[in-house]
Amino acid sequence: MTDIAEVTSQLEAFFQKRCPGGDSLKIAGYEPITGGYSRAMARVWVEDSDGRRGYIVRADPPPGQAIIDTDRTEEWELLTALSSTDTIPLPKPLWFDKEGDELGTPSIVMEMINGQSLVSIARQRDESEHLGMALNMCEVGASIHGFDVSALPDHIEIPESWDDYIDSRIQEWTVAEKAYADSNPFMRLIASYLRANKPPPAPLTLVHGDFQIANILIADDGYYMVDWELAHVGDPREDLGWMMFASVTQPPDVIAEDPDAFYARYRELTGLSEDVINAATIDYFVMLAAATVFIPVVQQFEAVVKGDATGIMVTYMSNAIAGMHNVLMSAMNRHRAATGGSA
Repeated sequence: MTDIAEVTSQLEAFFQKRCPGGDSLKIAGYEPITGGYSRAMARVWVEDSDGRRGYIVRADPPPGQAIIDTDRTEEWELLTALSSTDTIPLPKPLWFDKEGDELGTPSIVMEMINGQSLVSIARQRDESEHLGMALNMCEVGASIHGFDVSALPDHIEIPESWDDYIDSRIQEWTVAEKAYADSNPFMRLIASYLRANKPPPAPLTLVHGDFQIANILIADDGYYMVDWELAHVGDPREDLGWMMFASVTQPPDVIAEDPDAFYARYRELTGLSEDVINAATIDYFVMLAAATVFIPVVQQFEAVVKGDATGIMVTYMSNAIAGMHNVLMSAMNRHRAATGGSA
């Protein structure tokens, strides 16, 4: 969806079929949301006899443009399952153009939360306020990890055991490196270290998969979690590890003032013990969870080189590979210092 006039015309017809205002409804504003790595998103405002209100449209980009390919039908099924319980704060999913017949591409339409992203607010506030934000974020994480996995849609696989799951995540590094056109000993090093230094197990839970301050909105009535396309059942520490990883690439690090307070609050909310939740175990999951983005970035960059993908964002993200190396090596060094681990 690139022609604004065509897009707004499609959106107007879409909303006219679903809103009480009918044919009197008009599109009052359309604003693409920049910064995402995988979906084409926009804010849309409509006006009718009931007044003006906003929505979020989350759609598939053109083929070859996304860094990570995910399924909108599966995301829609997850969002509707989560929103039906009111246990996790997220924008309400409203409508789904499954085939893209009306909006030109598979698209999810959600309510628009009147708020700002946590990353934007944290950058505006003094560092002394960051810990309070982090503890509120802790509440969101605990609500996600406390969700009843039996209520998840059928496409979300529940692993047989913690060991099987962790082994499969480690294997992702090995498989990706073998399939890569060039040798990448760094990926083998990460896999070897993860395999040799497993932490104590934790109960498998729902995992958001992209748990970071850029994906939390702060509204007058609280915090909301967005961007659920990478959700799965796994180790909850993946979300905490990814949060730490993302804080380096997209600062600020809101727990930097007092990480122990953050981990203590998380343990209090979840009932997990200190040997399971601590700085060293989270560093382990900085490395493990990074596979979700690091591997697709490497694969998509290779696709660009081969001419199989053309996304500018993919090319831009290639510069981040070296930075990711540094983040992962720092996490490994901290983990080794704390635990005596070795590859």
